[in-house]
Amino acid sequence: MMTTTRYLLPGSLVAGTPPIGRLFEQFLGYEAAIREDGTPTYALPLDILETEDAYELRATVAGVPQDSVEVTFESGMLNIAVKAAPVEVQGTFIRQERPWGNWSRKLELPKEIDPAKIAAQFENGVLRVRVPKATKVEPVRIAIGGPGKASALPKGRG
Repeated sequence: MMTTTRYLLPGSLVAGTPPIGRLFEQFLGYEAAIREDGTPTYALPLDILETEDAYELRATVAGVPQDSVEVTFESGMLNIAVKAAPVEVQGTFIRQERPWGNWSRKLELPKEIDPAKIAAQFENGVLRVRVPKATKVEPVRIAIGGPGKASALPKGRG
């Protein structure tokens, strides 16, 4: 009978992300962009749910204080920005898999939303943003005027 034994080599503990992992990070958009001040900025991963009356976005921002998270809406774009501070540690990292830096995400929202009622909530390291859908506007039938019928349009225009 043959027995296979695998050893954990010291180098494998400190090795970086394998090449296939880096390929997926680049493909999924998690690759960092470096800002002018040298701080990396990553695309914030989101879950987006749709219900009958709203869209709900969820993002994990563990370890970041609430006042470092900003949600804004302008010109149809929802912007989520998370500013992270470096963690001070005693010792030297052997492996660091959780990316340090800022996180950002911009989403173009559908026109059928109610921007005045967008609400954000931060609890247990999860940011939840609720974007209510606007009430559906029913079509209005417009009467067409003709000879002998009153018309709402002023004469001489059109």
